[in-house]
Amino acid sequence: MPKNTRLRPRVRFPAPLPRMQSARGKTMLAAVVGGSLLLQGVTAASAISVLLPPGANLPVPSTTAATEPTMDGFVIHDSLVPFSIKTASGAVLCQGELQDRVVQSDKTGQLDFYYAIRNTKGTGAINRLFAGSFSGQPLRVAYRTDGLGTVQPITAVRSAAPGAEVEFTLLDPPVSCAKHQESRFMLIRTDVKTFQAGGKARIVATTGAIATVPIVMP
Repeated sequence: MPKNTRLRPRVRFPAPLPRMQSARGKTMLAAVVGGSLLLQGVTAASAISVLLPPGANLPVPSTTAATEPTMDGFVIHDSLVPFSIKTASGAVLCQGELQDRVVQSDKTGQLDFYYAIRNTKGTGAINRLFAGSFSGQPLRVAYRTDGLGTVQPITAVRSAAPGAEVEFTLLDPPVSCAKHQESRFMLIRTDVKTFQAGGKARIVATTGAIATVPIVMP
């Protein structure tokens, strides 16, 4: 298992609600929990990851730890990988960081792989993210609404068997680097319990220009 200087051992994802000891704090906590349960009741039918077999092209659903409790766990890898997408003449379209995160479920021990586009700047926009390698594995995909970011993926496409690569499309709108936008966490759920270095992600601008960065993989 690779080590990373940005790794924060035993950090929960998502972070738990803060403890509030005062009477006013308890009232606030009850309101937050009550609102969360109401939202869960409204969205429970749709807020769950979906199976993505090789060759599939599916809409990406939202999910939360409340509606999919096996996602609750600890961050065991968290890296911000710099990227720069340039035109053929060398002008910068988009710069930023790809957050490459792995969370281990404290219920199953299995790993969830997360990707998010962070800290953007430039004149362009980003509409696709490719992540690999996930060959021959059962995968589920979703995006998290109980985390950072504002731009969500619309579809997920998995390459033909053995299904090494997953593509998330970010459309309507794409991630605007000019507006310093960030994506929501894009999630790939697996049944593996270890990870290693050697994966690659491709970040694609709306012009078709690409930046490739290293990530971890199962």
